[in-house]
Amino acid sequence: MDYDLKRFALLGEPLGHSLSPALHKAIYRQLEIDDASYRTVELPEERLKSFFSGFRVGGFDGVNVTTPHKAAVIPMLDEVDMKANLIEAVNCINRVNNKLTGYNTDILGFAYSLRQTGLDVEDNRFAIIGAGGSAQAVGAVLAEGGAKHVSIINRSEDRAEKLKSTILAVNQEVEVSIHGYNDLGGSSEFDCVVNSTTVGMSPNVKDSPVADVFFNSNTLAFDLIYNPKQTAFLAAAAKAGCSTVNGMQMLVAQAVYSVEIWMGGNIVAHVDMNALVRDLEKLIK
Repeated sequence: MDYDLKRFALLGEPLGHSLSPALHKAIYRQLEIDDASYRTVELPEERLKSFFSGFRVGGFDGVNVTTPHKAAVIPMLDEVDMKANLIEAVNCINRVNNKLTGYNTDILGFAYSLRQTGLDVEDNRFAIIGAGGSAQAVGAVLAEGGAKHVSIINRSEDRAEKLKSTILAVNQEVEVSIHGYNDLGGSSEFDCVVNSTTVGMSPNVKDSPVADVFFNSNTLAFDLIYNPKQTAFLAAAAKAGCSTVNGMQMLVAQAVYSVEIWMGGNIVAHVDMNALVRDLEKLIK
């Protein structure tokens, strides 16, 4: 593939342990792209406007956005994809002729990773632990796929209600219920439980968002965390006989979809996702 020189970056704070530069360089190697660069740009929210002034006139061709700026960047864009606007989170921005358009490839990444498990969304029952930005992406995917029921487990009822609104805006046929961490009841009804919180992320690897009794052998446990590779949440699920999946493939897929937005064409069909996952797993101690 032959492209003009392209410059990309990850925007957020903090970014010291981000795997994104290594991941994007691995994607470029697979695609034999020699004229693209990717780096981190760590800056606080008060410096976003000045950054975007330069970005718009050619500072970068595209950027990814991570915590805590996924919502803050939206007013600075010319256009926002419908799904990204719905969940109020942008993690990928493309610049074409000084016009900035925002997307959410977390939605695409989660959908891709869930498909690889072989679990159908349609008519199945799901639980989402947490109700933040990542949960919004998960909820949008489950609603679009025609889930039968989604249980939202979260401490803040206000945020849970916002996630419920997102799900019903995508598909009003989905049954949605809201629960605290102590009033969920039996979990045997769930085909899949998704942890969208950061509980259990390195270095707090002994923490889990839920008790072990939450699991049964018929449930797929999906943790959006990828470091450590097996969280306490997934370890408890595996002990109960569950199938488990971590967030590494979702991380890889959202990055590949970003490259597809920036460069055009069917990039997803030209990369070996599993090889990218293996490359990144080597970087996690």
